[in-house]
Amino acid sequence: MANKNLFIIIAVIALLAVGGAVYYFMQQPASSNNPPAGSSDNNINSPETTPPASEGSQTYNIEISGFSFKPSELTIKTGDIVTWTNQDPFSHTITSDSGSELNSEKFGKGETYSHTFNTAGTYEYHCAPHPVMKGKIIVE
Repeated sequence: MANKNLFIIIAVIALLAVGGAVYYFMQQPASSNNPPAGSSDNNINSPETTPPASEGSQTYNIEISGFSFKPSELTIKTGDIVTWTNQDPFSHTITSDSGSELNSEKFGKGETYSHTFNTAGTYEYHCAPHPVMKGKIIVE
């Protein structure tokens, strides 16, 4: 009987901890729509103000939903633009695994982050508040 009561107490504590974490992330404010100072390639925008693609470049969209990037891997050409759109009720970031090529502020549901990839290479990234969320852009 004592083991059953201990199990119930542990289960209640675990549920409270998960509930508290969910509440915390839901209360995080969405970032402003201003790009970081001194940056012309990184933009956080509402969907209707995504920067236009330069002549000859393509724009690709990645959806953020269910705590994942869809698609999680994308191959593009130099000069192409990738726009991430957050569909989750939680704020997310686009953060380079190494280096600082991708470094968005938190952006909330319905907001976007766009980046023009001007250099060939492989860019692996994650969401800073949710590091289990991972993605990769391959620029040819």
